[in-house]
Amino acid sequence: MRIPITVRPSAQPRWASYVEPAPVAEAVPPVTDGETAAPTEPVRTTERAPRDAQALDEESLDAWRDRALRLQAEIENFRKRQQRLAEERILADRERLLRAFLDVADNLERALDADTASVGSLRQGVDLTHQTLMRTLSQEGVEPIQSVGQPFDPAWYEAVDTVPHQQAGVEPGTIVQIEQEGYRLGDRLLRPARVIVAT
Repeated sequence: MRIPITVRPSAQPRWASYVEPAPVAEAVPPVTDGETAAPTEPVRTTERAPRDAQALDEESLDAWRDRALRLQAEIENFRKRQQRLAEERILADRERLLRAFLDVADNLERALDADTASVGSLRQGVDLTHQTLMRTLSQEGVEPIQSVGQPFDPAWYEAVDTVPHQQAGVEPGTIVQIEQEGYRLGDRLLRPARVIVAT
């Protein structure tokens, strides 16, 4: 058995129900009176900025590290050069001083070689040797410490004996006699003078 189906055409076709979406309006900055709207520029992304800054920081750090290493090497070279110069200067001064003492040794050798020398000539040779030695010490800045008549100072003198000041005729604490000469180099003590002090 057949059932008749009746199809009624709609008043409006199906495609007519499709609504086209409205265009999205671009955001435009507000314009006040008397101003014209500036053309919009595309927004620039800043994703690479941190990487660029990090790369610059690393380059700067490498440059400073390299500069520090070079400076450290220069300081080390300067220190070694100064140490070498100081050692050479000390060696040169030592050689000069030892050459000066060779004259003293020569004078003593001449005095010992004189088999038939008299006591007078032997004494003259020893005196000449002593003068040469004292001249050499003076050229090096060595001076004898003035002692007799000076007040006793334990920084420069060593008391080996005492005498009553009434007997010596001086004030107490005055040096009256030298037992062994003392020497100084400028303000530095080389050897204290051994003296007898009045008490």
